[in-house]
Parts: sequence; C-alpha cells; structure tokens
Amino acid sequence: MNIAGVVVRARPSLVTQVEALLNAMVGVEVHAHTEDGRLVVTIEEESDRGLADIMVGFHDLPGVLSAAMIYHEYSTDEDAA
Repeated sequence: MNIAGVVVRARPSLVTQVEALLNAMVGVEVHAHTEDGRLVVTIEEESDRGLADIMVGFHDLPGVLSAAMIYHEYSTDEDAA
C-alpha cells in the first residue's frame, strides 16, 4: 500500500470546488484547506503507477495550480504482521 501526503495549491476562489473534486476521487482525502488555496491531501493506492496517475490527474482539475508530494510511505502486508 502506498500512502502519500500532497499539498495542492488551488485558485483561492475555487478552493471549495477543488476540495469537493479531490474528495470524490477514489483513494483521495482532503484533510484541510486554507482560504488562500492550499489543501492538505492524502492518497492511498496499491500500485506505484496508480499513485502517480492520481497525482498527475490533480493537475487536470479545474482550479488546481500545482500539486507537490511531501511524504510517501510504502508498506506491504508483511509490515503489518
């Protein structure tokens, strides 16, 4: 399982709409946003490729200016045991 922490920067006037779009994505959760357009987001995804695709997809959302991964962790089922 890949878990990534991402800071997304959105147009301040569209931050609420961007938050809703992000929360509608499978494996994506917005934890907080600021009025100036910064959002704290996590992604949970099984594959490395899927994680990258999700993050690249953030840039296609209306109102998103940038997305930067600030944390990444990979754990296997063996790690949980």
